[in-house]
Amino acid sequence: MGLLLVPWTNKEVVHLLNRAGFGSNEEEIDACVKLGREETVRRLIAGEALMSDSKPLTPFEQLSEGNKVLDPLQLGDQQMYWLYQMVNSGAPLIEKMTLFWHGHFATANYKVGDVALMVQQNKLFRKYALGNFKELVLAVGQDPAMMIWLDVNKNKKGKPNENYAREAMELFTLGIGHYTEQDVKEAARAFTGWTYDKKENKVAYNFKQHDSDNKTLLAETGKLDAQSAIDIIFHQKALPVFLAKKLLTYFAADHPSESWITKVAEDIATKPSVGEVLQALFLSDEFYDEKLRLSLIKTPVDYVAGILKACRLPVTKGHAQAMRKMGQELYSPPDVAGWRGGASWLNTNSLLARYQFAESVAKQMNGKTLTSPSYTPKQTDRPEEWVNLWTQNLGMSVLSDKTIQSLTAYADDTIIHTKQKSAGLRGLLHLMLISPEAQMK
Repeated sequence: MGLLLVPWTNKEVVHLLNRAGFGSNEEEIDACVKLGREETVRRLIAGEALMSDSKPLTPFEQLSEGNKVLDPLQLGDQQMYWLYQMVNSGAPLIEKMTLFWHGHFATANYKVGDVALMVQQNKLFRKYALGNFKELVLAVGQDPAMMIWLDVNKNKKGKPNENYAREAMELFTLGIGHYTEQDVKEAARAFTGWTYDKKENKVAYNFKQHDSDNKTLLAETGKLDAQSAIDIIFHQKALPVFLAKKLLTYFAADHPSESWITKVAEDIATKPSVGEVLQALFLSDEFYDEKLRLSLIKTPVDYVAGILKACRLPVTKGHAQAMRKMGQELYSPPDVAGWRGGASWLNTNSLLARYQFAESVAKQMNGKTLTSPSYTPKQTDRPEEWVNLWTQNLGMSVLSDKTIQSLTAYADDTIIHTKQKSAGLRGLLHLMLISPEAQMK
């Protein structure tokens, strides 16, 4: 399929930035339309800013909330800082992939019990965000937070602990059905010898605790250790298929076709980095298929970060807490399998939390912003013009006829035919942020 069949307009840019980042604002959309598809995708993959006047991120120790300096050992402060990075980073795809790996190698502070180690793991995911998958898997096996989370210290010669070996195959690389219980036992033996000393904050290899006898893992035999066990896992045909399915459901479609999975799996098997795999995906015409647009439910992180970005609001701890109420707390996935995603994001409680968050944003918006020229259409007496302009401002490219009708009627009543516009302006913003389309990407 050629690269030029799909046009490159605001709609395609909004689709790409909703999936490969955390939404967009008007300047960013204009910049990407001018850059063209290939250059926009190249910059996303390279971690280069999409806009020339992109500001560098404020370091953690210099960011404050109100007059209060952030404390690196407080979970809430670190959650806020990561959200700040997602909203403001000039390299949104790197943050999006850092979040992907956080769900993939799901590790939670409620068991690790050390915020500094969670942040260290987060930096590891950011470093390898678009890098080589095998190198990341090897690094994660020696990451202190992961070692505590999956009881690696209990995995000793003669008394193997299978937690890490099982998740390494089931959740990180192969998926259920592509290994046996015997393979889990043999892999656990191969992984023996690694320890983490919390007092010294040191990862070490203790040869005396390593089982150096022969093992047979996935039909390959030898005196296997952690490195050779991972090598064998990476020989399996199931691995690229497993990762392809996971990347496609994260970025493209809830139920990607078998042929699409096969195509991406081939890229995973042959390209040296995840970045190159995603570059091919984001340049493909399939990715921009009309049927895929607004077909994925936004995660709470997508929803909150996207709104803060579009409304240009400073990030607060309350915003990070709002995500927890919606069912996604950073550094705290529910269990080893991570967040379930999909329709689970829109149960009654989490929908109510989205509604309340949207209401709080409408209240926080500066009245001067809402009455500024950028929020005021040229024809102020036409309600549909208000809706069109605000749709653009909020990075929402497509609204259904039904949504447009109800928003237009509301604007007509509360903005055009009233002396007191301010309540109507905030009300319109609130309604747009809780519309069905605002929940989708």
